[in-house]
Amino acid sequence: MQQKQDPPDKQPHWKCARCGYMLQAAAPPAQCPSCREHCEFSDVSCYTPECGFQGMDPRVA
Repeated sequence: MQQKQDPPDKQPHWKCARCGYMLQAAAPPAQCPSCREHCEFSDVSCYTPECGFQGMDPRVA
């Protein structure tokens, strides 16, 4: 049975710790599409009322 994926607008936002590249995906990539390094990605999605529970949280993006 396939796992249901969230629509693209409901997927988390990820930011590369090395170069700052941001993308929206269900999970962070193993390799950054921008700097081509194997980097850590931070979840910078909005989970608070201040940013409307959607998009990127400006406090961490």
